[in-house]
Amino acid sequence: MKILPIERDLAQARDYLNERSLQVGRILPIGDDLLGEFFATGNSYVLKKGRVVDALFSYNAGREKQAPTARFRVVTDSVSGLKEATRLVEETAVAGEKIVLRTNVFGYDKKRLQALKALGYVVGASLPGVVSLDGRRFDYHLLYKDLSSRYKPGIRRSYAKPGLYKAVEIEKAKTPKLKIRGYRSDDRPILDKFVTHQNVIRGIGSGVFEGLYPWPPSDYQRRVESKQIFPIVCEDELIREPVGVVDLFGSFAQVMQHSMGIGIYVRADYQGLGVGTMLMEASKTLAMRLHLGAVWLSVFEGNGPALALYRKTGFEESGRVPGWLQEGYVDEIFMTLKLE
Repeated sequence: MKILPIERDLAQARDYLNERSLQVGRILPIGDDLLGEFFATGNSYVLKKGRVVDALFSYNAGREKQAPTARFRVVTDSVSGLKEATRLVEETAVAGEKIVLRTNVFGYDKKRLQALKALGYVVGASLPGVVSLDGRRFDYHLLYKDLSSRYKPGIRRSYAKPGLYKAVEIEKAKTPKLKIRGYRSDDRPILDKFVTHQNVIRGIGSGVFEGLYPWPPSDYQRRVESKQIFPIVCEDELIREPVGVVDLFGSFAQVMQHSMGIGIYVRADYQGLGVGTMLMEASKTLAMRLHLGAVWLSVFEGNGPALALYRKTGFEESGRVPGWLQEGYVDEIFMTLKLE
């Protein structure tokens, strides 16, 4: 087999993907602009047998709290193409000293699910009923492979134990007057200021230290304007500032348009005062107004207050995938709420 960067043959890669678009959750044709959302130049590749494409795959190394993990996506109908693609991404992950390799499969794609299981991949979590095709509902499977046995001697990170993100004692806000409202673009600087506090950073999936910006400044607003993210804010009317935000965010997969993910964070001195409950209840109302059938989220193992909040608002655990660097190496717990 021959391996080429995808930018060397974009047209053939696009045509190959469009013939198998259900493997990435698409039904309508994929153009060059959307091709990059699934197989970005720089980390995506074409596997060829002679002049014929046998597989497309991408490899994404984890960063920040995802540093111990890597992710890949592969599209192929060929067992040999799948084996070769996974062999290449596994070798790349081991070279980068990744502990866990992750990928996702739509529930209707049973042959690929079974093929990945045969290659040693484990279903860590299955989000029930969040995929829809031909009038039927399917689960969304998150698979992983533990690579730690590949290292001789084993990888040792003495610091990878509880205590990396200790909570800081902080005085709670007094007599806040809380209300839920829609998001405004001028909220962003205020939200950005408190999201980097250590007590907030420790509970979200990006950012590594107080003061470091957890995501690209322009990306969030772009996604809000394109209706990929629907934010709701909780404001303290006494200070006239947002003190928490919850986001509903969608997927590029057309077969997942009736479900969305949820992300939430609350200002450090307002945690434990009911802000999270107000935001989660508001997100459920918004989800129903958006005609969703289910919403899902993930939370770090050991984040007791967040787990209690999500359970209180009706979420149920759907599985877990290991490998995040939070309070040491921890599991990412997935939870789902059915709205129907």
